[in-house]
Amino acid sequence: MSRAAHFVVVTLAAALVAACSSPPEPEPLPAGALVAGTAQVTVNGKDLGQFHAVQCSPAGNFLTISTGNDQQGSTAVVSNADGLTAVSVAIRDLSGFTGSFNQGLGGNATVSLDGSTYTITGSADGFDTDNASFRSTGTFTIKAAC
Repeated sequence: MSRAAHFVVVTLAAALVAACSSPPEPEPLPAGALVAGTAQVTVNGKDLGQFHAVQCSPAGNFLTISTGNDQQGSTAVVSNADGLTAVSVAIRDLSGFTGSFNQGLGGNATVSLDGSTYTITGSADGFDTDNASFRSTGTFTIKAAC
C-alpha cells in the first residue's frame, strides 16, 4: 500500500471513530436549579408539580414569567432596576386559589436568582375558588428557569 493510500485509510478510520463516538454528557444542574423552560409551583403548601408551559419575556428592567395558561397558571413580574424585586404575582385557579400580590398594596413577595432559576415566594390576597364569596390569603412559591 502506498503512503498516500495508507494516509487516506487512517484518516477515514479516524473520521469513522469520531462520528460513532457519543457526545459528551451534559453537566448536571446545580441543586435546586431547573431545566430552562420549566417551572415548579407550590400554592398553599401543595406542590403542583412541574409546568412545561413557561414563558419568560424581558422588557427593559422587567421580566415577566408566565406559567400554565390563561385559566390555570401564574404570572410574575420581576424588576432588576435596584436589585431583584417582585413587582406583582397573579395566581389563576391553582390548588383552588386565585389571587394576586402587587408591590406596595399589601402582601409580600421576595425573589432570588440561582443561575437561570428564579424563585419567587410570598403571599397573595384573593379567594378560594370553592368559596369565592370570602376573601382569603394564599401562599406561593414559583420556581422558573428562563
